Amino acid sequence: MIVYLAYWAIGTQHRNAQNVLLLIASYVFYGLWDWRFLGLLVMSSFIDFIAARAIANSEKRNRQKLYLWLSIVWNLGVLFTFKYFNFFVDSFEALFGMEAGGGYTFWNVAIPLGLSFYTFQTMSYTIDVYRSRSDDPSKRFHPTKNIVEFFCFVSFFPQLVAGPIEKARHLLPQFENKRTFDLQQSKEGLRQILWGLFKKIIVAEKLGIAVTMVFNNPEGYNSITLVFALVLFCFQVYCDFSGYTDIAIGTAKLFGFKLSKNFNLPYLSKSISELWQRWHITLTRWFTDYVYIPMVQSAKKITPIRRAFGILITFTLVGFWHGANWTFIFFGMVSAATLILERLPLFRSKKTLKQKLQSVPRIFSLAYVFVIFTLLALFFRADNMSQVGIFLKRIFSFTMEGAFTTLIGYKLFYLVFILLAEMATKQYDYPLQKLELRLPRVVRWGVYYALIIFIIRYAEPKEAFIYFQF
Repeated sequence: MIVYLAYWAIGTQHRNAQNVLLLIASYVFYGLWDWRFLGLLVMSSFIDFIAARAIANSEKRNRQKLYLWLSIVWNLGVLFTFKYFNFFVDSFEALFGMEAGGGYTFWNVAIPLGLSFYTFQTMSYTIDVYRSRSDDPSKRFHPTKNIVEFFCFVSFFPQLVAGPIEKARHLLPQFENKRTFDLQQSKEGLRQILWGLFKKIIVAEKLGIAVTMVFNNPEGYNSITLVFALVLFCFQVYCDFSGYTDIAIGTAKLFGFKLSKNFNLPYLSKSISELWQRWHITLTRWFTDYVYIPMVQSAKKITPIRRAFGILITFTLVGFWHGANWTFIFFGMVSAATLILERLPLFRSKKTLKQKLQSVPRIFSLAYVFVIFTLLALFFRADNMSQVGIFLKRIFSFTMEGAFTTLIGYKLFYLVFILLAEMATKQYDYPLQKLELRLPRVVRWGVYYALIIFIIRYAEPKEAFIYFQF
């Protein structure tokens, strides 16, 4: 609230001062988590700012490529050092039967908050500048000369720690242009924040308590309960991450910014291919633009095998992006295998599974998508592959031994309310959008106060957003 009031008090005629305030607020926000990693954020911003300027000022393609690779090596090097170093050391020791520690000094520090998000965002900036050098000069993407604006683009606090992952072409111009105060936009921002908080605090955290209880002791529950826990986790991770996205987008609106949509009712998809176009949209788009398309188009002849190989590599990396664990790698590989199978012609048919799913009754395609995604959720949520094995063994043994519980009981009403509200208002970005056009003032404010009371009254001890760990 303090930043919001100060930001608009500065006045729309002083855009540079507003940007400085946003930059300071973003660094304070990030530094309050752990000030030691603030230097890493600043360094990544500075290196990519310089690299992009060097690419734009160089006429030789080889030199441009050198600056690009300096940016890529830095960003991927930071990711590897902080996020994946221990994973590779542990895997090396396990492969060769070495004892844990084996004389190595482990890099035993926390993963910097939002590392995977802001490194991808800033790295895409230099890649876009490099790519535009070989295109039509009229279509070139020119890097900014204003270092404050670029630093704001990288560290904008509403989406810094968990996205959406924004491209510079979309977000950077918003720092370069004048922002005008719009009361209606501020109202919309507050409504979207309120909806995101309700999804996170009332739904995701309630489901999380039940899911954690089962995953902490899978041997103690029967097959039905394990399946139920996986289903609950699917909705938990959706409400958690889409709730955060609503909060981020709503907060950005308060300051006159528009962030990219990151979720579009993914569980209403008719195929896994469609689901990945609706789930974490900005991440899927990033890997498509910077991994899949370059990999496929680099071949002299684009064949189905080449496309399948591109999907396998791309989604294995998507899984690995989520965390340094074999469970995430299998999450990506199983996703890739499903996407490849959906593109293959069915037996005695020219149609692919993906095409066939578009024509069958919707209930069957929805069931197919949710069953596959529930399996993927097991890899996503499990602590290790041993836990995955325990879950699968107990589920497919159809054992009734162990506790049977509804886990969450009447609180499932909150989840049902969320889902029905979002499906009924799917033409909007979120259910409370444009509410003044659909409900009388008394009813509208009754809805707002009811949501606020539920959030305050039934809030449990807070858990971090799931995607903060990535």
